Amino acid sequence: MKFNAAPTPHEYHQFYGKYISLVDPDRLPSELASQPIELKQLLSTLSDSEVDCLHEPYTWTLKQVIGHLIDCERIFSHRLNRIAVGDQTPIPGIDQNKYVSAIDYSPIPMANLLDEFEHLRIANCLLCDRLPTTSMANMGIASDNPVSARANLFILAGHVRYHLEIIKRRIGLSK
Repeated sequence: MKFNAAPTPHEYHQFYGKYISLVDPDRLPSELASQPIELKQLLSTLSDSEVDCLHEPYTWTLKQVIGHLIDCERIFSHRLNRIAVGDQTPIPGIDQNKYVSAIDYSPIPMANLLDEFEHLRIANCLLCDRLPTTSMANMGIASDNPVSARANLFILAGHVRYHLEIIKRRIGLSK
């Protein structure tokens, strides 16, 4: 995986700083590769009732959280790809709640959701391997804000890390 440094604050909207700050640039490739495994280790042994229930104060079930990660994996990688190849067409934002509420996750096995996420992540790592290193500095517009391809790569990893930490708290593995 090719990248040359962490994004600087001018490469992304401050909202995404909370995700980018969770990624050590020296560990980015291993972070991207290990996250699907970590999700499977945390969630594959939980019962259906555990992954389908709401844990106050959260408003999504664990299956819905994984559905959200799947949606965002697609969206952030789409942004990464378009911006990296120099497509300057502004990319609209999304309403994450509409995405989550559009699907009834209860009948979908958690294993299927985890597999889907893993397949997307593998595809995204392969995408990054074929993109030129210089393309990571390309800038575009997403959600009405300037963002670099590099920032989208870090957002991919940081967004999942952010939710992994919440999942750990929800299932009692950290405080």
